Amino acid sequence: MIVLLFLLVFLGFYASYSSSKRAKLNHTIIDKWLQDHTKISQPFGVLLLIAAFVLSAKLYGIGAGIFVAFILLMTIGSLIVVLSPLLIKATANARK
Repeated sequence: MIVLLFLLVFLGFYASYSSSKRAKLNHTIIDKWLQDHTKISQPFGVLLLIAAFVLSAKLYGIGAGIFVAFILLMTIGSLIVVLSPLLIKATANARK
């Protein structure tokens, strides 16, 4: 179940991050679609994050579940924010 929580948080944060207008995106089909359809992707990302928090609270109890969900959100969010620009730079260098 922790893998499902991890996937829900990752997909929810990535959908919200990629639908931001300020984020520099990779040139993949998924990123372009998320950027072009922000009215769908932003609520979808928030819905996935809420589902992860509810599932975590159901599994671990309210207090510990919310704590676990916040730890997952902080970890995955910081990894996405730090590693996403590196992927952009790597793909730009590969195209040269």
